[in-house]
Amino acid sequence: MHASPRWPLLAQMSVRLLLQGGNGFARFVTWVSLFGLLLGVAILTLVVSVMNGFDYELKQRLLGNIPHVSIAQTPLNATLSDDLANDANVRSVGKYFQGVGLVNTGRHSQPVSVIGFAAAELAQMDVLEQAMQQGNLTNLQHFGDALVMGEPLARYQGLSVGDAVTVGLTISQGDSVALRWLRFNLVGTFELGAETDYSMVLVNLDLHEDAYWRTLGQVGTRVMLHDPLQAGRTGARLHELQPELSLATWESVYGELFQAVRLEKAMMFVLLFLVVAIAAFNIVAGQSMMVYDKRAQIAMLRTLGAERGFILSLFLSQGALVALFGTGIGLAVGLLMTAYVNELVDFLAAISGQHLLDGSYFVTVPTRIVTADLLIIGSISFILAVLAAWAPARRASQLNPAQFLH
Repeated sequence: MHASPRWPLLAQMSVRLLLQGGNGFARFVTWVSLFGLLLGVAILTLVVSVMNGFDYELKQRLLGNIPHVSIAQTPLNATLSDDLANDANVRSVGKYFQGVGLVNTGRHSQPVSVIGFAAAELAQMDVLEQAMQQGNLTNLQHFGDALVMGEPLARYQGLSVGDAVTVGLTISQGDSVALRWLRFNLVGTFELGAETDYSMVLVNLDLHEDAYWRTLGQVGTRVMLHDPLQAGRTGARLHELQPELSLATWESVYGELFQAVRLEKAMMFVLLFLVVAIAAFNIVAGQSMMVYDKRAQIAMLRTLGAERGFILSLFLSQGALVALFGTGIGLAVGLLMTAYVNELVDFLAAISGQHLLDGSYFVTVPTRIVTADLLIIGSISFILAVLAAWAPARRASQLNPAQFLH
């Protein structure tokens, strides 16, 4: 044993200590710490995957129908047009209108954003087309006075397809603001499962000339990207080409919303990691009890020639074994719970009588497994558990054999 520690022997002795070492209570504390680590990692994996799913679904539903980059200019000059045409990330470029209005049916009034698209642009709105509940998005192209709104908004207003809808658009008159009332016919409803279901209506931009729409709001160019997360980079490049250009990206408009989602995810990550920290404290307790119970055996090993490094490695290997099994099985259980999270939610709803998603936009719990998050959870949990086993292992290596040989 004067040579460097033999890892097969260390592994064998560590397994024996884990399964048979110490008194019954010491083994119980060790297994409790392993189960606590497993449970903490599993819950952390499940919650992070669910929050990633909600974040992804929110972005997909919202970014599927709003401009990723909106430019307050149309048509664009040749420099900007050529740049966008040569950008492989640009999916489509078209004209749009955006104004602030009020839907009034005589029963309720609801503030809305009025978005206008040219008929040629409707083919690019595949996400919105898939979300149509009544009617068809192409009805905007066939009827000049057509309007499409969210299904929840139509229910709130008591409207059905074919009904007349009066929309008031704000216009400035000197130092004051007035409403100009326009009459439309409801030709379809959509449901994206986002806030836009209550606050957005779509109209046909070809109904009037651009000069008319400019009196009611902003007419500009919308740029849709294959990767909306690159909107900031695309906007910065366009601004370099034309510094006086007035543009906005979805990040500047909805950035606070997604920043709040990221902050919530980070806070939940930290809070749930406290469960892993508590399990690490249990590892300290279990290992300390094991060291205390094995003082005589440690003294005998030291007398037979075992070096302090061997004793340190032995008990550290046992702690690493607990960390490895707890983290590995915890990740596996967390992924299994993620796969069956909707069944778990339905089971809890049957017990409590209230479904977790009641009152939300979602029918099922969205999940999204991100490999980087799993690596972070696994590596930090393992390192934290091994560090927790360091102090008891070091204490074991520092024991004086002469005190315990009797």
